[in-house]
Amino acid sequence: MSTGVEPPRAPPSFAFAREVMAGGGSTSIVSAILNPVDVIKTRRQLYEFRDKSAVEIGRSMHAEGGAVALWRPGLKATVAREMLYSGCTKGLYPVVRDVISGADEPTLPQRVAAASGTGVLGSLCANAFDVVKIRQFAAGSSSSLLSAMGEVARAEGVVRGL
Repeated sequence: MSTGVEPPRAPPSFAFAREVMAGGGSTSIVSAILNPVDVIKTRRQLYEFRDKSAVEIGRSMHAEGGAVALWRPGLKATVAREMLYSGCTKGLYPVVRDVISGADEPTLPQRVAAASGTGVLGSLCANAFDVVKIRQFAAGSSSSLLSAMGEVARAEGVVRGL
């Protein structure tokens, strides 16, 4: 039964921030839980681990540092990357879609344009975190995110390295 009174709406800026945080936060949680799978998958792609199975890599890491050794490498970079990438792609999509389509129902090409635009923006924002994440996965490192970015930038330059 409707009372005819609409519930109060959140201010647009709060709604936008809520969407970005929900998109980034939900994906960050899932990625953090699955971090060991990503670490093992990345290590399997490296030359030095070419003759090892995923199970062997997981067992070796567990033997070296326990269960924490499977989660720790690159975890901070994984969470930061997902907050940026998924926050942009999931949180900004409705905003960009509505800007493109205006008051009309968005067409498929408008939806594709909005998704492509937010995907590109998310990738650009998250690229440096992807670089650090993969390097930390490979090295088994859990150094601070900013110091890892600084190391890459010093060794390879900001544009080329990150």
